[in-house]
Amino acid sequence: MDHEFGLFGPDVFGPDVFDGAVPAAEPGPGGLWVHAEGGWFDVYALDTDGDGLVDTGTVADAGGTAVFTDLDADGVADVYHRIRPGGTFETWRFAEGRWRLMDSGDIA
Repeated sequence: MDHEFGLFGPDVFGPDVFDGAVPAAEPGPGGLWVHAEGGWFDVYALDTDGDGLVDTGTVADAGGTAVFTDLDADGVADVYHRIRPGGTFETWRFAEGRWRLMDSGDIA
């Protein structure tokens, strides 16, 4: 399923994922950057595959857990998985300057 909601579609991140974080005007060197309303946010990722580049960052808030992944090693998150407390998930893909919903459903 591929629903195009534009860059900031209905509830892409939830209200609190970047609560209190100060956005940057553009991605900086190092880090794993996520484009969201208001600018770019560094999710302070880890190098999970040992290649020397950060690739995965996790953020948790009252609305669930968000996992961001950089697939092409350019420092910008390409995929975003949101796991919500009610047992649902969404998978989003960032391409051409916007987030696009790729999948959603129940975790069971």
